[in-house]
Amino acid sequence: MEDKARVPALLLCGGGIEDRYAAIARLSEPVAGGGSIAVLRAGTGMFTNEAPALGPHVVMKRSAIGCLCCTAGVVFRVALFGLLHASRPARLIVDLGSGAHVSTLEAEFQSESLARVVQVVGRVDLETKPEATALVWPA
Repeated sequence: MEDKARVPALLLCGGGIEDRYAAIARLSEPVAGGGSIAVLRAGTGMFTNEAPALGPHVVMKRSAIGCLCCTAGVVFRVALFGLLHASRPARLIVDLGSGAHVSTLEAEFQSESLARVVQVVGRVDLETKPEATALVWPA
């Protein structure tokens, strides 16, 4: 399948919640030529602080509470496909939380059904790259 048909996705993990909010804000700058940016906050739930307002071009959705290894299957896919269908984004940011189970989610993105609609263009681990203000989308 041609890459232009797939939504470029950046996986974000590590750091504290405020670090990830700052990174999401930086990565959510408007896309040249318009288009929305979708943000999926995986493994977060109703007891998580609300994210700061990011602008009308950003659509944010939360996936289920719990361990990513347990929620990476059907619940994660339903949240992701619902977000992609509703917002038809130009870009996707997936907040994987602390990053304890990143390999499980990366494997999900390589599965046949997700690989047809999403192209992972990179992963940012805020434990190894803590400066959220310096983040940019890969070219």
